Amino acid sequence: MRSVFSDQTAPARAGAGRPGAPFGRTRGGTDERPNLVSTSIVTGFALFAMLFGAGNIIFPPYIGLVAGQDWVLGLIAYFFADIGLAIMAWAALLTSRSVDRLENIFYRLGYYPSRLLTGGIILSVAYIAGPRTCTVSYDLTLAPFFGDEPWVRLAYTSVYSLLGWACCIREDKMIELIGRRITPVLVLSLLTLIIVGMVNPLGYEMLPARADNIWVMGLMSGYQTMDAACAVVFGFIIAQDLAGRGYRSLESKIKVITYAVWVMGFLMLVVYCGLCYIGAAASAQYGVGIRHGALVLSIFQNALGLEGRVLLSFVVFLACVSTSAALVGAAATFLARLSGGRLEYGLLATLIALSFGLISCTGLANILAIAVPVILMLFPAFFLMAVISLFDRRIRNVNIYRFGVGFTLAYSILEVLRRQGVEAVSFITALPLQELGFGWALPAALGCAAGYLARRGRAGEPPPAKR
Repeated sequence: MRSVFSDQTAPARAGAGRPGAPFGRTRGGTDERPNLVSTSIVTGFALFAMLFGAGNIIFPPYIGLVAGQDWVLGLIAYFFADIGLAIMAWAALLTSRSVDRLENIFYRLGYYPSRLLTGGIILSVAYIAGPRTCTVSYDLTLAPFFGDEPWVRLAYTSVYSLLGWACCIREDKMIELIGRRITPVLVLSLLTLIIVGMVNPLGYEMLPARADNIWVMGLMSGYQTMDAACAVVFGFIIAQDLAGRGYRSLESKIKVITYAVWVMGFLMLVVYCGLCYIGAAASAQYGVGIRHGALVLSIFQNALGLEGRVLLSFVVFLACVSTSAALVGAAATFLARLSGGRLEYGLLATLIALSFGLISCTGLANILAIAVPVILMLFPAFFLMAVISLFDRRIRNVNIYRFGVGFTLAYSILEVLRRQGVEAVSFITALPLQELGFGWALPAALGCAAGYLARRGRAGEPPPAKR
């Protein structure tokens, strides 16, 4: 399959504005690829830091706290629904051979729908998670010392936004900077916290589980992180970075990304395992009503004193800055490519980073009121495409994709309206799995079946998308 941005037509970097510059040119001017193992590890480290935010720090200990003696079951459920689904999404991206396409796994839907859905997910995730990383990191780092002093929050937000911007302003250096410089420090700091917390736990008696169904709780907690959408948000910038490193062919990119995803998954598993155990060891010390962030702060302060709180603050800051930088880079890259190079990457990254800082200072309510319904509407369609894209080579009827997504979007629109208080659509609560957040499954299945029966249009190998 021919890549959307072929070596002959795509610009070398977003915003270069030089049609005809080779997309796959190496940074050193040669076509010689670096070591596969080294590149895979650096890319995997970068993926870890790009995904690992404050939520990934505060949720596992709380799951361990509630699960108590069943903490391993809670860990497995949470990991499966969070990182397991993320790995599945990456597998779908690679199986469908769309990792270096701007339209991502949605490309079967047509030129305009695919770009609309991809852009909707990237921008809504960016504007939900980006400003929140700044707000949450302040709450876990400086708020315990300074409270909610406006001037302290403003100064913190300014420094935070500046550092995030500095990490992503060089598009061709962002992945290497995060993977080779930031992630090793982040991982070592995390392991220090975890090892000390395990050696000096707050207690040794683990209470029985304090939830009716630990498995369901873990699954729902992991699913609601929506980390699976990382394949859409970060897939293209990873592929673009690899092209700049000399991995010009699609097959070579797929090989590196496959190894990198497993590196990311292993690091997540190790960290989640330690954090869940620490939470379970403290189950006799805290009630289930404690706030997630307060639990983490209390555990590490009791284990290490003031040094524990400072080290935790440092970890949270690094994790959030790297995630924010990656979100800025992903959004800027998408918009720059969408414009065909007419909008420069550096300008877009600056404007997006500035908007993240302004939103985090002025309040998240307005942007969340727009972005949350958008991602709630689009995420089921993405999830469906990820599942059926795993069988991409066996599906020859393109209407299976289009009808399935159409039915899923119709359900999602009704669900958003229901959440806004529209009583006329409350009938969708009768759908199977609605209580678990999978009410879209039946409409999606019906849509795919309708597309199969339509039997018009073959999936085959699509032509290159227009730029």
